[in-house]
Amino acid sequence: MKRRALLAIFVILLVIGAYGAYVVSYPKYPEVKGCVNPFAVTKPVSRVQENWSEVHVFFKLVTTRDFWKLAKPWQVDYSHVKVVKHTIEYNGEKITMLAMGVPLKDKKHVIALYQFSKPVQGVKIRGYLIGLSESSTKNLTIKTVAMTTNGFYTTTDSCSHECNSDSDCGEFASCEPYCCDHNLRCLAGCCGWCFIPCTLCLAGNGASCAECLLCALTWCPACDVICCDEEGSSCLDWGDMP
Repeated sequence: MKRRALLAIFVILLVIGAYGAYVVSYPKYPEVKGCVNPFAVTKPVSRVQENWSEVHVFFKLVTTRDFWKLAKPWQVDYSHVKVVKHTIEYNGEKITMLAMGVPLKDKKHVIALYQFSKPVQGVKIRGYLIGLSESSTKNLTIKTVAMTTNGFYTTTDSCSHECNSDSDCGEFASCEPYCCDHNLRCLAGCCGWCFIPCTLCLAGNGASCAECLLCALTWCPACDVICCDEEGSSCLDWGDMP
């Protein structure tokens, strides 16, 4: 028992140390200009699934500041994390985007993380914390609870409509759009890679709903733009960025 306790303490210290070292060397990203949705201004070219080990996923999340803003490493169900590497076209250039779908152990929330090899209109990393309602699949609602952009965190559960452009937000802030309410039936039709889990979810298999959402968010993030029932916006104050 004592050895287990010491091992647990060692792991905790390792996690804190790794995250601390990463934060110290964390790059300063450019400010986002305009009300930017990176999936609306890029064109998908190809995609491939990355078969990462649970250890690889763990260290990737531990060293990603945006993830820490949305959840903690010990809350993750590592056995069901999905990672897809995309090649996309932006401004006539091919760049890569790493999409990670991260389910939490509470089975009520999933995290979507997107990391671009080059900033897309200033966006280098964007993350979403998405909650699935406990109602029946017939009335299932999928809400964005919080989001991050380049390490900056804001809650979105209330689906505010704060702005239409940067000029509504002040000198040191930008207007960030997000999807408040996701249409699962639309996602099932939009993303062919996820037809089976999404069809099972719509047929009443509640256990497949999180899998459907994780699949769509990683394989077809552009579908989330198409299948958004209500879009909100929030002012992100870049004056608070380190």
